[in-house]
Amino acid sequence: MEYTDTLAPLEIELQKVNALGGSMAVVVIPERYADKALTCKRGVDTAVRMNEYLVLGLFGTQADEASARFLSIPKGIAVYPQDGKEIQDLFFEALERLRFMGSSNWVKRLWDSIKEVKSLECKEDQESRFIAATFYQFLLFLTSHPNELKQVFTGLNASELSWVKDYIPYGFFSSPPTAQSISDEDIAALFNEWQYQEKMDVKLEKGKTTLRKFRNIEHLFTLPSISQEIIDLAGDSLVAASKMAGIIEKDPVLTSRILKVVNSAFYGFRRQIDSVEQAVVILGNDEVINLAFSIAIHKILDTITPERAEKLWEHCLVTAQISQWLGPFMGCTSKQLLYTVGLLHDFGKIVFLQRGYFVGGVQGPSSLEDLSTEETDSGISHAEMGAYVAERWNLPEAIVDALLSHHLPSKANDIGLAVTVHVADVIAHCGRIDLSLVNSAAVRFLSEKKGPALSQEKIAQTMEEIVSRVKVVLDT
Repeated sequence: MEYTDTLAPLEIELQKVNALGGSMAVVVIPERYADKALTCKRGVDTAVRMNEYLVLGLFGTQADEASARFLSIPKGIAVYPQDGKEIQDLFFEALERLRFMGSSNWVKRLWDSIKEVKSLECKEDQESRFIAATFYQFLLFLTSHPNELKQVFTGLNASELSWVKDYIPYGFFSSPPTAQSISDEDIAALFNEWQYQEKMDVKLEKGKTTLRKFRNIEHLFTLPSISQEIIDLAGDSLVAASKMAGIIEKDPVLTSRILKVVNSAFYGFRRQIDSVEQAVVILGNDEVINLAFSIAIHKILDTITPERAEKLWEHCLVTAQISQWLGPFMGCTSKQLLYTVGLLHDFGKIVFLQRGYFVGGVQGPSSLEDLSTEETDSGISHAEMGAYVAERWNLPEAIVDALLSHHLPSKANDIGLAVTVHVADVIAHCGRIDLSLVNSAAVRFLSEKKGPALSQEKIAQTMEEIVSRVKVVLDT
């Protein structure tokens, strides 16, 4: 994750403490108090700066001693080994404790509710990771009561808000709450009336039932063997054209479809391309791998192809192409990873459609309302279902994680990858980057990256080229 390098010095010290069987306190202090905190630092302590925080590692120190040393400074403290055994776990625990210093009980309760979902993801049960990955119904509930939620967070700074803001659509916090004051008792009643735990229990049970029904559908959970070989090829940038062609040509249908696409008017070659190896030499590895993987995956849909599923597949192909094009502007360089996640980002919708489970729309980017409806109906959304299928296919963890998080990029291990596919999804639907439809964390990521240097004209031109290419693939 993005924190690994910054926290590396503390990780080294933690390993020493572990070897000696001692203790270590991790103290997180706001940047504005850093100078004052450093005057209290011992020579043996380690300090690093993490964004807007100073993070200190204190040898042989428990919470009370660490608190006393920084008595007049706002801080969050986590101690090894009782609060965690990994440096990142200790950092986040200390950060949470810092954020809730002086916060109202409702801020704590709200975060405990969200954290409860996060803790379920860590269960050893393989399926719990997907069933408990999100709680869109709860997020929709929060956004359905903007005045109450905004009043809960009144007075908190940006860093204190970020832990919930990242799950909410952009713009939700842009308007101030109404002048009408809402009492703590009214807010308490609202939260109690919604019955968080009861709804979570229903969601978990429905999710288990849904995955149980889908688990043994062989044609969905058996990735064509050639697809796995193609993915393995994608990881080797120096693979010889003859080797790639030899694998693809083991499948006659796949071979004929690739050659049909390559010889179409879209590519406009003057002479006939009559072998996959020629296609690889002329088009390059990436282009042929993309074609091969797309066609191989689409074969799964050959037996059941509802009209809406075909529309979704077209959207997935467009999103894959846009993701690959957009990635370099967003700092993402793995073209094949971008393409594969873009291609599969809505595969969960197609899976639901094939079994008559899908209740959402296909015309625009999924809103919180859409995702909540899917979750209410099945216990999981299409994002979780798509990630579940990908894991059953034994696809790389980076793909599974990005599929799981493409609607809530801040939850992803690789935020840049998840944001790129999230934004590509919006562009594929709207023909432009419509910030009103983009997740708040994705907007912040775009801002930190200074935004991709793309004009509307460039996006429209690229969209036209991509849609033309995708229609050629679909015609095969």
